[in-house]
Amino acid sequence: QSRLAALDGVADELRDVAIEFHCPVCSYPTVRKGSWLRTVGSFKCESCETKVRIGYEDKLAIFERHLRKR
Repeated sequence: QSRLAALDGVADELRDVAIEFHCPVCSYPTVRKGSWLRTVGSFKCESCETKVRIGYEDKLAIFERHLRKR
């Protein structure tokens, strides 16, 4: 199974679930639904205002981390 297919499967499962992830610069926590995380390419940290890029590998890691916490 490709990494992209894995992301799609996990993202579908978690589309309506609130997922927490942290800014890589200041560690500020952000909580968004899985559907938002799946489609966004970058976001602006509410704390330090850094534009943070979120690639496929980053998204997969965030989803996997969330699944391990359940």
